[in-house]
Amino acid sequence: MKRLLLILLLSTAAGASTLPGFHVQLLRGVPGFVTSLAVDSHGTIYYSIKSGDIIRFGATDTVVGHVPTLADGNSGLIGLALRDDHTAIVHYTLPGQTYDVVSAVDLGTGIESEIHRFPCDKDVPERGVSTEHHGGNLTVAPDGSIFLAIGDFGAPLLAPDPAWNAGKVFRILPDGSVVQFARGFRNPFDLAWDAATQRVILTDNGDVADDEIDVVAQGDDCGWPFTAGNEPPKAGTRPPVYTFPTVVAPTGLAPLSGRNPILHSGYLLGSFVAKALYYIPDVYAQPMPDPVAVIQGETDPIIDVVEGPDGSIYFASGFGIYRLIVPMRGDCNGDGKVDASDEATLGKVLAGGPRPMTSAQNASVRGSWGCDANGDGIIDSRDQATLAGWVRGRAVRK
Repeated sequence: MKRLLLILLLSTAAGASTLPGFHVQLLRGVPGFVTSLAVDSHGTIYYSIKSGDIIRFGATDTVVGHVPTLADGNSGLIGLALRDDHTAIVHYTLPGQTYDVVSAVDLGTGIESEIHRFPCDKDVPERGVSTEHHGGNLTVAPDGSIFLAIGDFGAPLLAPDPAWNAGKVFRILPDGSVVQFARGFRNPFDLAWDAATQRVILTDNGDVADDEIDVVAQGDDCGWPFTAGNEPPKAGTRPPVYTFPTVVAPTGLAPLSGRNPILHSGYLLGSFVAKALYYIPDVYAQPMPDPVAVIQGETDPIIDVVEGPDGSIYFASGFGIYRLIVPMRGDCNGDGKVDASDEATLGKVLAGGPRPMTSAQNASVRGSWGCDANGDGIIDSRDQATLAGWVRGRAVRK
């Protein structure tokens, strides 16, 4: 309850603070409360509505499927991912929170095929549990495995107990078998699978001010409720790689593929309280640098974020779907074009020496991340040479 009250108090407090050159484009308001986004290989957007609809975004939105759920608290249709261009994988709760269900839904026919149901009350499933902390989004790995996290149902002592499904990360293998991948979580909303390291990256909402980013391997215990955030970790548990200094209420997490001209790698992370979209360049850096809010306070609370096949970034608030416009490479002053004025701005940004792209806004003259004209992640004299070539070679780039 104290976390809910804090969110209600803080969710209206964030002021607008968007970095130079970044912009928000509202694509359209939508009916119902959006809980997750997905984009297929052709760039078609799908989104889920808490009350159970799966919708294809277009000139006219089309309901392509529906699951039997009720929107209540943190329950309802709370997760959506695409296995391929024809199949959605969804995570939802049955009415009364008796089971967390994972199903495949045919995007052409709307036919649902249940994959697995997780009983919420291990002793008497039909008794059900609280509407709170059922997790949310899921992801499909390249090998077809499905990863999802389920929260602690508002009952913290269930999270470390292997006998309960609450407070766990699960892997559903392609043959349908289920592995309890990790435990000790409070209220994880989204996750990503890093096949190269065989790790899951996820966010966990803290009790008061312990919002975390975790990187976990199979078998890990992340300690909730005996430890959280920057508290000394309990023996045998894995501490978070990052704890936010204030409440942000982390939501959707999107891995970046290298297709975006500015945001090449790392992750984007939404937030409910901060109403921010954070950029995280590297979750493995020790210590992990502070995430950078590229936009903040421009929309209602941000629920989910995804990257399209062409590198476009889309995100959703509860009742709207947006596109994130990133700075153009070479647009050092963030005015939407590349010309001689950007050379002057770049010179001032570099007056204090080379710097990472992500700190352009901290220079004596506030620059955009487009100051990194050559796209190598560092703003230095090589960007001056690249920018000079562009400005001399063509009049204006827009």
